Amino acid sequence: MLLGRNGFDAVLAAENCHPDDRARIRPMPAALAEIAPEDIVIFQFSTEDPAFPAVAALPNPKIVFYQNITPERFFRGTDDRTADLVKQGLAQRGLCSRFDVVMANSRATAAALVEGLSADQAAGIDLAQIVPCPPVIGVARWDSIATADAPAGSDERLVLFVGRLVPHKGIEDLIAGFARLASTDKHVRLAIVGGPSQSDYAQGLKHGVAELEHGIASRITFHHDISEDDLKRLYQQAAVCASMSRHEGFGVPLLDAMFFGKPLVIRAEPGMIETAGDAAIVVAEPTPEATAAALGAALNDEQVRANLAGGRARQLEELRSAADGRRIINAIAEAQKRWRARQRRSHNSVAPTTPRMNPPRHS
Repeated sequence: MLLGRNGFDAVLAAENCHPDDRARIRPMPAALAEIAPEDIVIFQFSTEDPAFPAVAALPNPKIVFYQNITPERFFRGTDDRTADLVKQGLAQRGLCSRFDVVMANSRATAAALVEGLSADQAAGIDLAQIVPCPPVIGVARWDSIATADAPAGSDERLVLFVGRLVPHKGIEDLIAGFARLASTDKHVRLAIVGGPSQSDYAQGLKHGVAELEHGIASRITFHHDISEDDLKRLYQQAAVCASMSRHEGFGVPLLDAMFFGKPLVIRAEPGMIETAGDAAIVVAEPTPEATAAALGAALNDEQVRANLAGGRARQLEELRSAADGRRIINAIAEAQKRWRARQRRSHNSVAPTTPRMNPPRHS
């Protein structure tokens, strides 16, 4: 563990976690009472959290890591419960001003943190001081996941999407572009991996696919609740990985695709562009024609594929460097520095007092 390797005794706390992990993760908010005055607090902010105000009020050296919250507009009208939750989460962004260091998983996420805040809320958050730190540390997990090799050439023209099946992921745009390509390419296939599988949106996607010409619809498959070894197999088989998402903080599936050496096709969305760099063909306006053309180039044009491979190598190296842990350790040092400065100011602001003497007694 990064913190342990650097001499820190780390304690994890969360309100919700898998039952198998509860033995090593302290429950929130009860864990707040166990924090000592000099303990360093690192708070992950990715949704509305009832403990956030209490954490923000702690006098300790504190770091908040903002993981991005998808805006309400992407859910309102199709999933009002989630829309309400993200609205509440976004309303808590101003609390980040009470932390010594603010980190974010991308520069796009840093910009989203302050977007739309009132002047009072944004006053204590300096966008230029937010530390971008991509979550690349876990990408090597794929090395430890064993899976049988795919039969040679069995899916050499597979387009793969991995992500949640929710409206802002733009999956209908990807399907429309794929269908346009598949009308002239009889061997290309599309695999869509994600969930929830029974949502209205997911069912709507499947209904739309069923209405396509059978020769195209039969080449589109949905995969739900699959194991990591099955997902690894799909990454290995894919020829191209694609996403037409309308909002991302940091595109983890894009990172995974780069790890497997796959060319990318993405919508012109800031978080995905920042994640992919020169490893992707960027579709400015994902009409069926534009998306089909980009997918076709990524599949068929050897020069394009070579250029993307070069960009992929550079981008992976840059991301690995950015997420090697140094930024987190430096953020801890900065938080401690600012905390000590507060302590000195607090000490110096206490006015000296003169001992009170009782008047002499008279007999």
